[in-house]
Amino acid sequence: MKNFFLMISFFTRLPVPFVEYTEERYRRGLKWVPAIGLLLGGLLYGVSFLHLILDSDLVALVLIACYVAASGALHLDGLADSFDGLLSGRDKDRILEIMRDSHIGSFGVIALIFYFLTFFVLLGQVPYEALLLMPLVGKSAPIVSAYFSPYARPEGMGKVFTEHCGKAELSIALLLPIAVAAALDPWYLAAVAVALAVVLLLTQWSKRVIGGITGDTMGMVCELSQLTFLFAVTFLGI
Repeated sequence: MKNFFLMISFFTRLPVPFVEYTEERYRRGLKWVPAIGLLLGGLLYGVSFLHLILDSDLVALVLIACYVAASGALHLDGLADSFDGLLSGRDKDRILEIMRDSHIGSFGVIALIFYFLTFFVLLGQVPYEALLLMPLVGKSAPIVSAYFSPYARPEGMGKVFTEHCGKAELSIALLLPIAVAAALDPWYLAAVAVALAVVLLLTQWSKRVIGGITGDTMGMVCELSQLTFLFAVTFLGI
């Protein structure tokens, strides 16, 4: 459980008992990352019952606020930094510098605006049970990306993540969303497949531009896989 709590403290802002960081615990905890997504999904699904007393637009706003608060906007920062860097048209070294810069650029701002607008619209279109799967898909996405790509920087926390996402972690990241999707409605399997396909495409894009992935691009695939999943659910009419 210490490994699980450590992962929760890394990837969410949910209150958990303090666990001292060690690289060994971090490596062993990676297999828990998809389960953290399911935990977030359960939280959002519980909040969604506000639709019994609130207008759907207000529920969507509350859900977005809860998601940002619970996740600590960790991956949203990666989304903005990735768009600033990958769309800059610079060489690899300069792109990596841009992505590491704490200041947000125009592409990052535009990405966040479209992200929240799309998130808000889609939350009004999907069944609330889809919220159980959305963060699970999102937290599984970086593991899939890390399995199929090297790390683009010579050092960093993301390097530890990437180097230790092996077959066991990948299996959990694929099987857990599949199992939950099948239990809810087999049509969700198609939405999960579409989201994971987008993860692979984004990973290949990052590899082509900067030679691999970074912590920021893993944040990007997390957030965009979630939106893709919700869009696929809407398109399939689940």
